[in-house]
Amino acid sequence: MPPQALAAVATLLSFAPHANRIDLRLDQGSAELVWVSNSAFHFRRSLEGPLGAARGDAKDTPGEALDLHLEEDPGAVRIRSRILEVTLRKRGVLVSVQRVGGDLLMADLSEPQPASGGGVVWDRQAPAGVRYYGLGPSTQPGFDLRGQKTPAERAFLLSTAGYGEYHPGGGPFQFDFTAADRYRVQAPAVDYYFLFGSTPKQIFEQAKAVRGPSTAWAVSPEGGGTWATLQASLLRLVHAAISGMNEPALRLTPWAGAAPELRERVRQAASLVPEVAPAPLGLSDFRGKLGPFLLAYAVEARDRGFPLWHPLPFEYPADPECARHADEFLLGDEMLVAPIYQPGNRRKVYLPPGAWTSLETNAAIAGRQTITVDTASLPVFARNGSIVPLETAGEMELHYFPTLAAEFFLLEEDVEQWTQVHAAPAADVMRLEIEAKRERTYQWVVHHVERPGGVSFEEHRYREAPSLAGLTPGGWFWDGAGRNLHIRLHARTGEDAIVNVAW
Repeated sequence: MPPQALAAVATLLSFAPHANRIDLRLDQGSAELVWVSNSAFHFRRSLEGPLGAARGDAKDTPGEALDLHLEEDPGAVRIRSRILEVTLRKRGVLVSVQRVGGDLLMADLSEPQPASGGGVVWDRQAPAGVRYYGLGPSTQPGFDLRGQKTPAERAFLLSTAGYGEYHPGGGPFQFDFTAADRYRVQAPAVDYYFLFGSTPKQIFEQAKAVRGPSTAWAVSPEGGGTWATLQASLLRLVHAAISGMNEPALRLTPWAGAAPELRERVRQAASLVPEVAPAPLGLSDFRGKLGPFLLAYAVEARDRGFPLWHPLPFEYPADPECARHADEFLLGDEMLVAPIYQPGNRRKVYLPPGAWTSLETNAAIAGRQTITVDTASLPVFARNGSIVPLETAGEMELHYFPTLAAEFFLLEEDVEQWTQVHAAPAADVMRLEIEAKRERTYQWVVHHVERPGGVSFEEHRYREAPSLAGLTPGGWFWDGAGRNLHIRLHARTGEDAIVNVAW
């Protein structure tokens, strides 16, 4: 007879609040619920005896006592914060969570029971239409875990129902999504964080608060340097990113003896990995231009817990098509990257909602469609309403893709301040602004615009240059073939350098 059949149902007898911690007295085992914030809590339970020490490196950061409301009826205890309401059914101590005044987010369907081989196992509700992502590196072509049974290298689960679930400590963990209406969790103990967020970014910020700094992990291709291992490494990197594994480390040595085409494709993709050992292949020229961009996003990763590679569902959670494409990603918020990982120069690319510009051809392409690219370069597309900073030849190029307003913050390491750049169209005028914290020459490159009637600020009028090669600070040049406007200026430290473009 399996151990589940021998276990008796536990009952919640009473509770005792201590600031943000709620001690739960059971007739079998022990449990506690600790609120980390109004939108996150830590739940632990032992099936027998008192609770042991918390697992892993996760921590319940002490803070101000939250305004919690506790209610009890014959069948359940309810604990409500400003954002969430947690219901603990007395029989079985089943946990369910809903947003205050809103829909159910998560619900236990069975009481945790001893699992054969050790640990515990229990079932959770999996409503129709909800997708589940994460659980560590994978080589699956899509993100949704439904229909799969998988061991978790990283026990962080992201649900489109509006929550993340993080199990601290070492495994083994296994999540089973093969049933139509539920998923099964098998873990060493009932010890998890519930993290609410209206978007994946909000959930990642909650996870960062309890999980602490990310640790490095090796993207190790098995089978040597082949096209197949390039594809597998790319998929593992993107799946790891949506699992909160933000410190990948990639060595290019396995591809040192590969054919030239494969070596170049490896260089292109690997040049966008923060920690890469490139010898003997080296890195691409594109990596050299991305220094300020990567520095800004390194700070975001440290402070907010976001990966540099934004998986498509991380950026576009409402578009179900994005869940099918784990072989492309956004670099930060601004650029969609679709590495080519098979022989030949062609691949299909799904463009998410919005409008996109190929950095190679300057072609503007509508989103929500799949296109085919044929190129020897790395396919990169900039999103409408973004500024992409590229450092080249001693100046900072600020590529702006209208028509939406955009901004970007550049970290000036030597003065530990942020240079802020803004761009916004308004009727027949466009305002470009640089709040400079360091002296530098800039070149605005405004894509897809008609020839302006004038470029100026207050009494200062910029001169029109006869060619791009002849463009000097204080001048502008319109490339009629590409419909790109180039404006070069020199900004001094502390200067608010504003340019108005009129049509």
